[in-house]
Amino acid sequence: MDKGRHTASIALDAYGLSFPNRQVALTHIIDDLQYLRDSAVGASSDRRPALDRLLPIIRASIESIANADDDCWKNIIKELLQLRETLLRLKPGATRTCH
Repeated sequence: MDKGRHTASIALDAYGLSFPNRQVALTHIIDDLQYLRDSAVGASSDRRPALDRLLPIIRASIESIANADDDCWKNIIKELLQLRETLLRLKPGATRTCH
């Protein structure tokens, strides 16, 4: 399965999830972020120390994040998906759009 499509489907359904399903969705999103981070090879891969620290912290906080109220949950998911989109744009070979 394409990781991008899988995460996109999670994003569509992420807002009405129960606590256990939130944990699963969050784990999938973090796994996808880690995959994108790990697939960044070359000089750019060592320039993301903040991401290297952030992902383990988020992973260690899955239970707390999944237990957040609905508004906080929505904001966290939105931010994580924006981070994913940024990593996709920075990925070597990604198509860049000029605005």
